[in-house]
Amino acid sequence: MSDQPATALLSELDFEAVWVETPEALAAACAELEGADWLALDTEFIRESTFFPIPALVQLMAARDGELPGADGKTPRIFLIDPTVVPASEALKRLLGAEGPLKLLHACGEDMEVFLRWAGVAPTPLIDTQIAEGLTGGEASMGYQRLVERVVGVTVPKEETRSNWLKRPLSQAQCDYAALDVLFLPQVWSEQRDALLELDRMAWLEEDCRDPGSSGGATPDPEYWKRHRSLWKLSSRGLASWQVLCDWREEQIRLRDVPRSRLLADAQLFGICERLPTNRFELAKVDGMHPPQIKRHGDTVLTLLKDVAMIDDSQLPRVPPSPLAPEWKNCMKRLKREVNAVAEAQQLKPEILGKRRDMEALVIADYEGEPLPLPQGWRGELLAARLAKALES
Repeated sequence: MSDQPATALLSELDFEAVWVETPEALAAACAELEGADWLALDTEFIRESTFFPIPALVQLMAARDGELPGADGKTPRIFLIDPTVVPASEALKRLLGAEGPLKLLHACGEDMEVFLRWAGVAPTPLIDTQIAEGLTGGEASMGYQRLVERVVGVTVPKEETRSNWLKRPLSQAQCDYAALDVLFLPQVWSEQRDALLELDRMAWLEEDCRDPGSSGGATPDPEYWKRHRSLWKLSSRGLASWQVLCDWREEQIRLRDVPRSRLLADAQLFGICERLPTNRFELAKVDGMHPPQIKRHGDTVLTLLKDVAMIDDSQLPRVPPSPLAPEWKNCMKRLKREVNAVAEAQQLKPEILGKRRDMEALVIADYEGEPLPLPQGWRGELLAARLAKALES
């Protein structure tokens, strides 16, 4: 079945997509969803010219533990809620909250932001089937399409992924695509749960899914500046400038609701911090800087750089070591060796235990003489002592 074209596949699937665009229709949907053990969720949104996602569609389907949708001969009903015209009701918020059923989502990070923007609540308790797949020993970041192919043997079409979800009316292909994104979640979770119970890893999954986040991105990210991979190329004053400019941009993009690159891209900010201009003429020489950006933001950027220029040398941050240095490479090798050894013993992909940026953060903290950001929870039990010892070598 998975080798059949998507158009032929759709005609064989049995489900009913129910469009919800009024408070009355939403109330009826919530009444039907209340008796569920599991609630399969997904969202569609647009995020091309804004920092915050614009909610465009919310998909919900009820399922009962041990009774997969359609197994009882009843056609599964998938509610497609139009968040552009109908507000989230109190009944829906209760379903999404802690008193509601277990929520099933796949790769739910951005979905959490959409729910927070529209409903003011992040779904909980929840299971992220992408996380669950990794803890069973599968791929760390398997997409929904490949996961459904593995578990169900069905090819989910993806042609509508980048379509305009804010247009109305949605096409039949868009509605089918949206419905299919929740239709198979109960079957996927049912298999994953059995595997995790056999491996005795349900506590691991619950820990990883316990905090779905977040402020929906509304709060500036004080750690964003640390993500750049070339901070070691900056001077101490350049690094201090990078921190200050990133903090300023994190605040501004939320106030203006624009993407980071729409204000000033990382490459532009980094170029500024390499050259440390003191006037508009020098600022214009930074690669990629455009006259409209200099007109809008130049004075602010130069004022922030002037403030950094007044900081005493003794108060400037230390530049992290070069990843090309032998000491850095050797330290990373030791950390990777420990992560790989534990991953092999647990039959997990190494990136489930520790990503490269986590190991880099350990190396930098060790270099700075700061407290080590060792893994916590179940990862800490498996790895923390071994990583700390590797850093002492």
